[in-house]
Amino acid sequence: MSNLIRMLIVEDDARAAELARDVLERAGLGCSVERVESEVEFRQALVRSPDLILSESNLPGFDGLTALTIAQNVRPSIPFIFLTGHSISAGPAPTEDRGAAGFVSKSDLEALPTVVRAAFDERAHRAAAHQGNRRKSELHADAHGAAAYLLERQAILDRTLKDEDHSAMSSILRRHPPMPVALITLECQRTRERFMKWLRNANIDIECAPTTTEALARLEARTHALLFTDRLELVQATRQLYAGSSTHVIFVDVNRDVSVREALRMGASEWMPAEPDGEEFWAHLMTARRIASLSAALQLALTDNRILSTVDELTRCGSRRFFENEFPREVERAVRLRRTLSLVMCDIDLFKSVNDSHGHEVGDEVLREFATRLTHGLRLGEDWVARVGGEEFAIVLPEVPSHEAFDIAQRLCERIWGTPCVTAAGPLTVTASFGVSALTPIRGHKRPQPRGLLQAADAALYASKRAGRNRVTLMPIREGALPS
Repeated sequence: MSNLIRMLIVEDDARAAELARDVLERAGLGCSVERVESEVEFRQALVRSPDLILSESNLPGFDGLTALTIAQNVRPSIPFIFLTGHSISAGPAPTEDRGAAGFVSKSDLEALPTVVRAAFDERAHRAAAHQGNRRKSELHADAHGAAAYLLERQAILDRTLKDEDHSAMSSILRRHPPMPVALITLECQRTRERFMKWLRNANIDIECAPTTTEALARLEARTHALLFTDRLELVQATRQLYAGSSTHVIFVDVNRDVSVREALRMGASEWMPAEPDGEEFWAHLMTARRIASLSAALQLALTDNRILSTVDELTRCGSRRFFENEFPREVERAVRLRRTLSLVMCDIDLFKSVNDSHGHEVGDEVLREFATRLTHGLRLGEDWVARVGGEEFAIVLPEVPSHEAFDIAQRLCERIWGTPCVTAAGPLTVTASFGVSALTPIRGHKRPQPRGLLQAADAALYASKRAGRNRVTLMPIREGALPS
């Protein structure tokens, strides 16, 4: 290993960092060292992509496990090794079970080169294995792209229909995950500024609300991971909100006149003093930091889950679940704005014979190519496609009248049979049948139901099947619309 190792070390003792470097250089591992002591410095250093991270297991205000969690989220490929002033036999080592590459006692630094070499060998092995998963990563990126396309349409529907919901529905019920944000409502300015400084140093985003009323409004607008307040009435009111149980409420006893028992009885998750006068205060603050980190991880997990539920894994179109959730909202939007809405249902003709003759893998290739041809040329952020059955797809065309929807379906029909699908079994020519229906809202008629438009499009699709397949049938409806 002849190249210079760029080593990042989390250590408040400059001499300890020098000793670690000297041990590595004597073992033939030349390295440059960047030493940091705080979380902010650590995050900034990670941007520069070091080759190796060494971390003291317990620094004041910034412990090694927090550093490990951050590194795993931001730079997971960089080997992370714990250093400690205790002997390994003194207690459990936070090593591989938490994702670290190793654990070395400062009293046994001569073992460090062996641990570092093993960590680099393991990284090289993982990199080789990663090449085999490259295609999987590309497909994951495709899913994110398809989700962005569909969620853009969902956002348009949200903006159009947002004033229909007059309840105090919380952001968590609107499918937005809790954000890693702390809300501060502290009356004493000196205490408020001190908490803002500490939380920013811990890399926690902050919002301030000067009054109880404004704090409740912010908590209703979205779920906050943390709430710091010195007002018992706000603690109690927070627990009455829909999102109240999702917020970790910390009562700050500024005047030292509220007992822990009373604060917890009113609904607080924790009681803490306002002054940093002991280890108990910093323990509370570190707990808050970990809760914010867990909230951020939850947000990422929920976002990924939302993408998975939005996109059909095979075809990268919308999923059946997405269609069932969003198509009724498209109808509501068309009614509200008095705009036409067209729905095209389509189905690959005799698809079972493709699977029976060539196997399901070839059938999957045909489905993917079919979906690509359907989505090509549609309006981004307006039209969208969802896979609603095995080989059945729905194309939603907002503000498109029936005759234009028919022309679009006709072009798609020709595009499907005009060019064979490239598959592992060779070129395959397939055809598809299409059914088109459109809704034109009319004032004074009854409010249309999504089921009516869907049934009309399905009926048109099966009319195409009965007429010989590989064709388009139009069945418009005028089933009433806006109430007068």
